Amino acid sequence: MSKLSFLKINFIDKAAFGFKLFCFIFLTLKLIFLKVLVQMVSKKLAIKLVQLFHKLVLWFINIDVEVTGEDYSHKVATLYVSNHLSYIDIPILGSLINAKFIAKAEISSWPFIGFLSRIGNTIFINRNLKFLKKNKTIIFEQMSKGENLILFPEGTTSDGIRVLNFKSSLFSSLENRNIMIQPIVIYYKSVNGIPLNRWLKPIIAWYGDMDLKPHLINIFKLISIKAKVIFLPPINGKNFNDRKDMTYILHHAIDNFYSNELNKTLLK
Repeated sequence: MSKLSFLKINFIDKAAFGFKLFCFIFLTLKLIFLKVLVQMVSKKLAIKLVQLFHKLVLWFINIDVEVTGEDYSHKVATLYVSNHLSYIDIPILGSLINAKFIAKAEISSWPFIGFLSRIGNTIFINRNLKFLKKNKTIIFEQMSKGENLILFPEGTTSDGIRVLNFKSSLFSSLENRNIMIQPIVIYYKSVNGIPLNRWLKPIIAWYGDMDLKPHLINIFKLISIKAKVIFLPPINGKNFNDRKDMTYILHHAIDNFYSNELNKTLLK
């Protein structure tokens, strides 16, 4: 019996899933109602409710997160830059960081993922070339208002075996700016207690032409997912004259740590 089929027979039963789904929907509706009321009075409290929603999602899909490193956002407005494997990266980072996500505009219409994004005050950008100039200023303008932001600069999700090249265009407004940029590594350690090696990565990683619905259903049914988030030392945009140099430094830091975590799993 393969490890993948072993995972399939360890799914939670339908009755337990149904009860948990009911609780999730009920609590989500409560949080949405509270957020609508609160955001007219306090944006900070509204963001806290969004963070609570992300934690609710983690509870629903049985994700346990290990965190290492220091989050610098309590010191100054920060742009977080992370690798990207799956839609569940969103609630993981959203539960840990008081920040808004930056995402491509088409995500807003996707089932479930679009819902998560809209609830989380995501800033949607249009990747059409005619919007390039506008997109360049979004990060700087938001951070000038004291907002923390989360960006997935790969522009898509990877297969979990490597960190894809970063797109440098969104960093073009940050050269020579006094802006804190903190790289983050997301790594999925195990599912149902089994180390997530390269052959089992597709259980979590959602990429290429994978159908969303069956992948999402299988995620919901897993007994446990263990993830690790590593906050790496930040850099400052004022120390860079070229966005490509900045992009290289950020990618190298994330890719190096991700590769180390992957190698640890392969040795098990």
